[in-house]
Amino acid sequence: MRILSLSTFIAVWAAAALAAPSNRSLSNSTTSRPTSAVGPTASSTPASLGHQSGGLEYVVLFNSSTPEPPQVEEVLSRLGLSSNHSDVRYTFNNSAFRGFAANMNPHCINALSNMTDVSIVEEAVHVTSRSEISRSDSPWGLQRISSQSAVSGNPGTMSFTYSYNDPKLGSGVDIYVVDTGINTEHAAFGGRARMGFSFEQDPSDQDGHGTHVSGTAASAVFGVASQANLIGVKVLGANGTGLSSDTIAGMDWVIQQHDANQNDQGFVGSIMSMSWGLSGVTPSVNQAVAAAVQAGIHVSVAAGNDGKDACNYSPSSAGGSGPAITVGSIGMSDDVSSFSNTGSCVDVFAPGEDILSTWIGGDNVVNILSGTSMATPHVTGVMAYLMASNSTLAASPAALKQYLTSSSMGGAVKGDDANGGKLILNNGVTGAGLSDILGTTSVPALSRRSAMPYHAIPHIKHHVSISRRS
Repeated sequence: MRILSLSTFIAVWAAAALAAPSNRSLSNSTTSRPTSAVGPTASSTPASLGHQSGGLEYVVLFNSSTPEPPQVEEVLSRLGLSSNHSDVRYTFNNSAFRGFAANMNPHCINALSNMTDVSIVEEAVHVTSRSEISRSDSPWGLQRISSQSAVSGNPGTMSFTYSYNDPKLGSGVDIYVVDTGINTEHAAFGGRARMGFSFEQDPSDQDGHGTHVSGTAASAVFGVASQANLIGVKVLGANGTGLSSDTIAGMDWVIQQHDANQNDQGFVGSIMSMSWGLSGVTPSVNQAVAAAVQAGIHVSVAAGNDGKDACNYSPSSAGGSGPAITVGSIGMSDDVSSFSNTGSCVDVFAPGEDILSTWIGGDNVVNILSGTSMATPHVTGVMAYLMASNSTLAASPAALKQYLTSSSMGGAVKGDDANGGKLILNNGVTGAGLSDILGTTSVPALSRRSAMPYHAIPHIKHHVSISRRS
């Protein structure tokens, strides 16, 4: 990592005005291993197997289409296990899905495969974050998502303008950043960021990826929804990788939080932002995403940085005709980024090259990264912004997805015929507004927020990191 000279300092400008902390608190504190409340075991439970410790880790999800899915403890008992056994890593018990993750040997896997109330038995697989390389300073994304045409100008300045028509800027929306954690002490978050779940004892962001994503989604100056709440859901470690079981455990926790917050004063809705991906399609992850959307949670996911078909990976394959919003990357010229996955599972494109955002290492450090990871939080932020503006969109993930994928305000991407005129993200300030979807009239822009040149805001240290994550 190369640290630039002090002349490149930047400040978090107008943080006090744009970053009002929420008075609502989470129902659970940070935990490295969540436990689930379970009911009594059924009297008809089959005789249990003799569990043999060890084996590979598997994710097990129950058949949610049955009238009454089994209790987690009941199925564990069939295998000679319980939620307190050292081989059981997680239990999932929320309103959308049930199951568990555990280390098991083949005899347990064979038994589970013959249980009609179990729908998925899948070996846990590794997850990687979706950033690619970092280059020169270019915080241009906010202007592109609030205008009809490509951005021009000096990518080494912050002399771009972000336009919006609702000063609430996502207030009341909970954004769950399912990633490497968040540097909650960063000045740009203004007290609106907190950690909620961690797959390991240390909940801090040791990688920086989750902090960068969070900054684009909802920080002051750098963020789209500058008054939304940010909750860190740490499922990736210091090297930006983790296991599919960790991501499912994180989603399980998010669903429980969403359910618990329904009657909180000021609560608008929940978003899961997931800028990571697997090496192939993983049914358990896709099923958990679908269950979260069914529970009323809006989900944005990164398309991936392989330059291939996003339908070949999870969770990006949950986009398209699926319930999630899968996000590809464009550069300043509106061309599809060379690294971005494409295809029918990609719903919308957003700025993903040379994105300036918050970073780790202090309360005033920023960094530039590129990748579909960086495009995704632009969509997350616009989702929060629109949810706070319109209760119909907040209540319906399907309606919000339809709006984002059918509005032509941002124009179409360039440079990739395979995308069939896929659209560029826009927050609804210019063009037709929401009327095509909801039959309402759009509101003219009420205010504008201008980002300033570096020399005008002399506070934030600027790190430039040259790295690549697959």
